[in-house]
Amino acid sequence: MKRAFLFLALLGAFALAGCGGNGDTTSQTTYNNGSGDQPYKPVTHLSHRAIISNYYAGNLAVMDATQNRLTTYTFAAGSEPTYLQSSPDGTLTLVNDTGSQAISSLNNQQESVKATVILSGFTESFVSSQNNKFGFAAVPNYNNGSYRTPGAIVRFNPTDGSLNTQIQFPSVHYLGMDGLEKHLMAFTDTDYLPYWVDLTAEDPSTGVPAYYQLSLKNTLAATVTLSQPRKVFFSSDSTKAYILSCGTECGGPGSAKVTVVDLTSITVPATPTTGAILSATVLGEWTVKGAQAGYMDTTNNVLYLAGSTGASSVDSGGNTVLDGWFTELSLSSLTNTPTVIAIGPGNKRIIRNIKGTWWIGAQNCGVVTCITTVSSSLGSATPLPQPAHGNATGITLAANTGDVYTIEGGEFYMYSQAGATITSQYNTDVKGQAYDVLYIN
Repeated sequence: MKRAFLFLALLGAFALAGCGGNGDTTSQTTYNNGSGDQPYKPVTHLSHRAIISNYYAGNLAVMDATQNRLTTYTFAAGSEPTYLQSSPDGTLTLVNDTGSQAISSLNNQQESVKATVILSGFTESFVSSQNNKFGFAAVPNYNNGSYRTPGAIVRFNPTDGSLNTQIQFPSVHYLGMDGLEKHLMAFTDTDYLPYWVDLTAEDPSTGVPAYYQLSLKNTLAATVTLSQPRKVFFSSDSTKAYILSCGTECGGPGSAKVTVVDLTSITVPATPTTGAILSATVLGEWTVKGAQAGYMDTTNNVLYLAGSTGASSVDSGGNTVLDGWFTELSLSSLTNTPTVIAIGPGNKRIIRNIKGTWWIGAQNCGVVTCITTVSSSLGSATPLPQPAHGNATGITLAANTGDVYTIEGGEFYMYSQAGATITSQYNTDVKGQAYDVLYIN
């Protein structure tokens, strides 16, 4: 499969891949709540909208979220747009243009793509600052002058598309930024190590921020190893990092884990030196049944995970599918026991908090649906109604109506928050291949 059909994070926000929560529970600002011609929407004049990335057409389609109607409006994007990521303040939508190896920045209020960031390589993990002045993208195949060691963290400006700094970093693939916006934690394709990027000081030999390899040891001074680390979340005060290793689900050598790193234990050298090894203390670890997708509730200090143990079975259609698990992990004490519930099969890619119900999206699910909902009490896991539609690549809440929009198998679908199928009297058929959907303020 093309890399375009892979998910980050986030991803986190990831994060994709990344910091803080990633639920689609946004609310409208006051100027969005009127009716009729909306001057803040110079193109569509719609009070409530969702955008859909169209992989084949290379644009962003606009859904009228009041009438559940696909409009004729589209916004230009780069080639083969896939993942949609909101800026922290909700004013921008960052579009991963996988075909043109770029990021498009849509200004949600002005309804215009204001910037195109040319990355010179593909990315599956990028973050941006609260004030939209800067962002960072992990570009594992960036040409940094040596074909033997490609890779860089590319710093960019989301508002105008300008590039600032390329931190040469072989094979870097995933990253997250702490809440203070002073450090990045990064992971590569070539090892199972965490790396620490200090954005506050430049290495005098390179002229860019230095990155360091972290040597992890627990409080008894024993070495701690990771198994395919791909995501990281930070505590609200940025003193702890919670590293998610997806383990055997992602081809790692061991079980999935959540590893808690004390960031105050990291001491950078007085003279920044790229590649230096720094010690970091691991406060504790949890072994979990999968950590491919994650959501961190920093208010209540709870981490939610979706993933697989790597165990597989053959379904009635002859497809080999992975098992699925959802985990609720209270971070208030390192001795807390995770609460686990079985969910639908497949490689987990998305986790969304929609009004207290968790919507988990997966890929390669065989004959069953790729979206499972989990009640806030963890009392039950409910798959969406059959028939199965294919890979789940987008889930968002239309905040004005409470409907849930999804992208499954390249098509657009609608559900109630209870998971019942909704059919619109209007056209909702995206011509091409839909990939992601995002309700925007």
